[in-house]
Amino acid sequence: MKKLLMLGGGHAHVEVLRQFALQPLAGAEITLVNPGRHAAYSGMLPGLIAGHYTFEECHINLPPLARRAGARFVDARAAALNADDRMARLDSGEELTYDMLSIDVGSTPIVGGVPGVAEHGIAIKPVAAFLQAWATDRKSTRLNSSH
Repeated sequence: MKKLLMLGGGHAHVEVLRQFALQPLAGAEITLVNPGRHAAYSGMLPGLIAGHYTFEECHINLPPLARRAGARFVDARAAALNADDRMARLDSGEELTYDMLSIDVGSTPIVGGVPGVAEHGIAIKPVAAFLQAWATDRKSTRLNSSH
């Protein structure tokens, strides 16, 4: 049995899992590793911020999707890869071997080189960090404007 290890719940992996749910991949053991149970659909993020959508409407719940695709879901981050041994070590300490590896962890912008961004902006990616910062900033703004 071939082992497919998918690191990250990005758009490409979500679509691959959706396709496997429609047409299972015979003779494969599939594992999806992602830190957190949800993957944001970033195209709906402006509508979430504007209050048009809920968190649930803008996020894909990865464990049920993985189950439908016949895959195992692991809530963790990859901490190290050893390509020679075809092994990934997770931040939990678990080690996963693979025959095929796919990485779709999304992007994280480097904002340090742009003056003023760190002090006055919130990076959109990763989306989970953005939503937390946005909620904190909105709460702080509401508290400060009430005085």
